[in-house]
Amino acid sequence: MKSYYALNKQLQLSESTPEKTNWIHLEKPTLEEIEELTSTYHLPLDYLTAVLDNQEISRQEHLNQKSFDHPVLLILQYPTAGTSPSGYKQFETLPFSIIFTQNIIVTSSNTSLSIQEMFASKLKLPQNIDLYEAVTLKLSWYFASLFNYYIRTISAETDLLEAELQNATENKQLYQLMDMQKSLIYFDAALEQNLAIYRLMSTSPILFHTKEEHALLFDIMIETKQAISSADIQAQVLNQLGNMFSAIISNNMNIVMKVLTVITIVLTIPTIIGGVYGMNVKLPFANEDNMFWWLTFATFALSILTIWWLRFHKFF
Repeated sequence: MKSYYALNKQLQLSESTPEKTNWIHLEKPTLEEIEELTSTYHLPLDYLTAVLDNQEISRQEHLNQKSFDHPVLLILQYPTAGTSPSGYKQFETLPFSIIFTQNIIVTSSNTSLSIQEMFASKLKLPQNIDLYEAVTLKLSWYFASLFNYYIRTISAETDLLEAELQNATENKQLYQLMDMQKSLIYFDAALEQNLAIYRLMSTSPILFHTKEEHALLFDIMIETKQAISSADIQAQVLNQLGNMFSAIISNNMNIVMKVLTVITIVLTIPTIIGGVYGMNVKLPFANEDNMFWWLTFATFALSILTIWWLRFHKFF
């Protein structure tokens, strides 16, 4: 799907028409849309097809040129929430391309993203900033903030998972833990790659010419480094939690087996007594009128005594 936007010098973003647009966004682009744009604006085909590959890494092309002799490509990665094959929440990273030419900005993604929401991020831009710098800074800040938000989400889910450990006897928690670890692996790789692109941006001759712009890019780099650090800490927490999980589940299963064993032992007592007095032989007090009630009382007392003895010796 193709969307047209107009971004004025006051950095006000609005929907536009093909004739007045200066920002085109492709969402899940078709080959026909890609070929049309590459032909109209003389763009390399791989600039737009890159986002169709979910494994595409962060990269840049022609960022070091001194003027816009060639279209500039920036590919950054952003996080998105999904469902793992095991059926639990899992986060992954996808590529987002930003293309600059002398006349137009083209962005592209393979998932549904709101350009207006992304551009409305809280990063305050200086006056008279070029549109290229404004778009780059706004989107980069949005992606860095989104990484930090999802890492905090994983941290909160880890706390809930840890609370379930006490009574865990199934593998469900292990699957959830595995999906969170995979998410953090994706995050760490994507954040490191994005950070490398931001560093290249800071030395680019065609981007960020003022101290204010460089300061904002530095803030984005700090936000990205914070996400990398948080992801690393959370990965260590999950790793330690994973080491504990198997032992805790095994211990909880042992407790269950102990309880079942105690129940079996206690239920065996009346079976033995009933079996003995049910034999067709002479037994003491077998002909007493109240023998049934005496046997019932003795069985109950012996069962209680057995439970107390097992409990006293910490069998359960």
